[in-house]
Amino acid sequence: MAGWVHNEKNRNVIPRWRDFKQTLQSRELSPIGNAKPLQEPLSPNFHTDKIRDWEATKSVKNAVELLNSSIILDDQAYSVEAASFLRFNINAAKPLKDVSERLLFPAEHDDSFIQLLDLDQFDQIIGSKINSLRQCLKHNPFNSISWIELGRLFLIIGKEHAAERCILVATQLSPDNRYISRVASRFFTHTGDYKKAKQILKSNIAFKFDPWLLSADIGISSLDNKASFNIKRGTELIISKNYSSYDLNELLSAIATVELNSGSVKNSKRLFNQSLISPNDNSLAQAVWARNHILDLEVNQGIFDRTPNIFEAKAYQFFYGKSWGPAYSSTLQWFIDQPFSREPAAFGSFIAASVLEKYDEAIKISNYGLRATPGDFTLLNNLAFSYLKKDDTANAQQILNKINAEGLSEQYRVVYLATRGLLHYKLGQTEIGGLLYRQASELAGKIKDKKLQLFADFHHLSIQLELQKKEEHLLKLDALVKQLAPLQVVYLKDLVKNLFKRLDIDKPINI
Repeated sequence: MAGWVHNEKNRNVIPRWRDFKQTLQSRELSPIGNAKPLQEPLSPNFHTDKIRDWEATKSVKNAVELLNSSIILDDQAYSVEAASFLRFNINAAKPLKDVSERLLFPAEHDDSFIQLLDLDQFDQIIGSKINSLRQCLKHNPFNSISWIELGRLFLIIGKEHAAERCILVATQLSPDNRYISRVASRFFTHTGDYKKAKQILKSNIAFKFDPWLLSADIGISSLDNKASFNIKRGTELIISKNYSSYDLNELLSAIATVELNSGSVKNSKRLFNQSLISPNDNSLAQAVWARNHILDLEVNQGIFDRTPNIFEAKAYQFFYGKSWGPAYSSTLQWFIDQPFSREPAAFGSFIAASVLEKYDEAIKISNYGLRATPGDFTLLNNLAFSYLKKDDTANAQQILNKINAEGLSEQYRVVYLATRGLLHYKLGQTEIGGLLYRQASELAGKIKDKKLQLFADFHHLSIQLELQKKEEHLLKLDALVKQLAPLQVVYLKDLVKNLFKRLDIDKPINI
């Protein structure tokens, strides 16, 4: 059966890794400190303040802040003025000049990779960008931003060692750059080297005073199932009133997650609601995830409307709202936004294979996800499951043989046993297949995961009914439907309805 275990159970606030231009537009790189909390940072009043500061003092700092607010509020006149100033100012850093030139002359700098929705064009566009960056680095080998971007592209196509070399060069060139520190920590989080990820953050001279760096440390520590020693320091920054709500949004969300995981729901709710005053896409997605545990979080449509790049949050929002098509489309956009991350590929392959039953789509996104995260269980399993649903047992068996079953968690082992069971059914070995499905169900019951147990039982009944509609199987399906009624398993209820329709089972379904 298609798997999706990790996302539903847990999520942590780990830095996003986008290219420099997108990150700059998100205001994540704006100067911080001594800023009053802003209730509406995207409002015209906020932009007016930046214009006034710019008119009073035409400095690089004020130009960057004006450019950020102009882009967000689509003020083209001031965007051009600020970008022109940065492009020709001798005190502006090279990356700022590059971004300004791209804004002023967009036709010469095609960013189609960011807008791409067709996975089949990935290779061509990434290859072109890698060649372009290599040429740039020949002329300017000290450009740390170009090294980081080259590393990101190498990681997307599965060249992890080449990516690591690029990342290490960038951190040596710019150890105190917030962008470099955060995305380098994201890279080593991806490779599982949490110690190195946190070491890079702490080596930044601004670590103790920068909420963006502290939030990354807390989130990575949570992912590593370890307590961060910087939660107290993060709390001090929050209560200091020296930072804007936007600068604190990921820090608030990271600490809120720690509180939630420790059982302090009241404190967690308060911190999550504070993070939603001025969220980015990462903290908003975290709040959407947390809403499964804290039902009355203040997540409203207005927050969605004013927060850019919310592909992940929309994917979960649509999914739990049973809008399967939009959920998959949002997941695909999320994957394109973060193509080296296993999460959107895993979630997307689950929706495509198990809910929408679009097996070719599931195969495609699983294969792309495996390039950056080879050996990932969920992607390998969902790929094998999709091949099996297309009756391609040869490819399915080859994929399943790549999985180290002994190293799987109990939840993943349930999924693995069920997929193995399907393989044997497809090979005509129904007794072995039935035994494996029963083992999957028993293990899910042993670990007290009722939803996973029902999922395994459903897939077992599904293949049995497809082979032969026996009364005993229909009775078991009736019993499963009754167990589903009180549970919030939206996708499984729809799968039952689809099965009834596909097999022409003419009976009412009360779920």
